[in-house]
Amino acid sequence: MHYWKKSCITLSLSAMLVSGCSVFKDDPDTRIQRQQVALDIPVDLATPRQPGKYDIPQVASAAGDVADKSPVLVLATASSSRITDETEKLARVMFERNDLTGELIPFLQREISDYFAAQNIQLNATDSENLSFETDWIKRFRTEGFWFWQNAKQLDEARYAINIEPKPHGRTAIVTVSLLEHRYFEQQAKLSSAAARDNEVMLLNGLINQVAVAEIETSIANRDRVQEVALEPGLNKAGEPAFITSQSIDVTWSQLEPVFEQLNFTVKDINRSVYTYYVSYTKPSRGMWSSLMGKAGPPVLPIANDDYQIVLQRSNAGTVINLLSKDGQPLAADTIVAAYEPFVTAIRAAKVEL
Repeated sequence: MHYWKKSCITLSLSAMLVSGCSVFKDDPDTRIQRQQVALDIPVDLATPRQPGKYDIPQVASAAGDVADKSPVLVLATASSSRITDETEKLARVMFERNDLTGELIPFLQREISDYFAAQNIQLNATDSENLSFETDWIKRFRTEGFWFWQNAKQLDEARYAINIEPKPHGRTAIVTVSLLEHRYFEQQAKLSSAAARDNEVMLLNGLINQVAVAEIETSIANRDRVQEVALEPGLNKAGEPAFITSQSIDVTWSQLEPVFEQLNFTVKDINRSVYTYYVSYTKPSRGMWSSLMGKAGPPVLPIANDDYQIVLQRSNAGTVINLLSKDGQPLAADTIVAAYEPFVTAIRAAKVEL
């Protein structure tokens, strides 16, 4: 009996909720009539403003070309290249001078020339400074057939202008590629404005990649090149054995500490006013892993584990580096001569110019 009462109450509540939802709903005809009601404005009153924020303007036809694919993007793959603007409509990129490019303008001129020479495309300078160029016809083909019966059918050909715009300070330059002329032999090869820009960007990306490869080759060559060392054994003004470098005394002073680390010197004190380092020397030991891997050990000086002074002096040739005992006595000539090769090895390992 109790179950029957609960069921009746549940059914009654459900019916009320369903009927309640229908009470609050608008009849479709009522909504249409309400939306179509027009205001009756008296003659002596102004018509209220009606905002047109969401009005859709009437357009006869779409203007301009509609691209059916994503545009080709400028890829700044070279370390010296920078994109000028993400929304740039022109095919152009900025190059900055760095250690791998050297003098920027001659570097760009050489790489642009090499890029087209590798593809057997003639490039002609159009100004006396070799900053503006025009290419010969660059042809595009489509391969038809298969195996022995293949043949290439030309689709189109185009000529481009390449312009180098150096900035007055000479550290940066903008390279721009623009399409000069296009001829097509099939209707499908006709270029829209969007497709023309894509072709310009693809050619520009080829030039950027040429620069990137040249930078990598320069980096490898610099890594493999043996650094030249100007340090030489000689005599100071007092006729005592010492090292002589062509660098100035301030440059030499600033570059010695990395050399000390390679030679296992520990700097205990310095006196900048008289260009003196007070150091302690400990012969380095070759590590176990270096021995197993066959690596060369650290340079070892022909001196005992003790404290020393390294004093710099100005000279007509540059700077004199004196190696003295802790009491300020110059080391023997044969010791200086034997220490020369370890010093040169340390200078190359520290990558400093001495």
